[in-house]
Amino acid sequence: MATPSKALLCLHGTGSSGAIFRMQLAKFRLALKNDFEFVFMDAPYPASAGPGVLPMFAEAGPFHGWSSGEGATINGRLAGINAAIHAAIDTWEASKKNPQAKIVGVLAFSEGALVASMLLWQQQLGLLPWLPTLHFATLICCFFVDEAGTYMLAEATARGREKALIEVPTLHIHGRQDFSLARAQKLVAKHYGPEFADVMEFEGGHHIPSRREDCGEAMKRIMRLARKTYA
Repeated sequence: MATPSKALLCLHGTGSSGAIFRMQLAKFRLALKNDFEFVFMDAPYPASAGPGVLPMFAEAGPFHGWSSGEGATINGRLAGINAAIHAAIDTWEASKKNPQAKIVGVLAFSEGALVASMLLWQQQLGLLPWLPTLHFATLICCFFVDEAGTYMLAEATARGREKALIEVPTLHIHGRQDFSLARAQKLVAKHYGPEFADVMEFEGGHHIPSRREDCGEAMKRIMRLARKTYA
């Protein structure tokens, strides 16, 4: 079977790894294997195990995170994160099985979803010329922080805009019992117009949906986004 010509950049949560996220997304990958290649990477900084990693993945370290913990400015942190993502994409580009394949979207969880939202925003502002165009996104249990919203609003204001709205079609998957549900909802409420946000809720906490019906619904919505935004 030919390798798909479209790929999704996959960003794990804090205290995890690309390899762990690959396993966590097993049902997603199986359902979408004919449509997308999945591009995994490790976040740039060492970290202790994050939510949902222990005990199942206790032996799957080392674990990685998206923050160095050194108190750098958000611009400094974004520079480090962007450099790591740029390098990971370059590595994939150099070794991809299908020479015609290109990254067309992003699929991310928890703090990785926060990083993905920042990629979408920076892409929209024309700040990441090296980044393949992300036509759509899937953000699962996004751990959105106020500092990111403040940064977005400052960038928008500097460009004469009253609001900082991401204009990339995005599926937001929210666990109803997620400890960070309010954070994920704030991202949708403050930084998306209704025409760009599709919200799906499932019965669960801070984890990737695993029940058959939830996975099926998520796959249906992901493919609907893909067909609408990228033929």
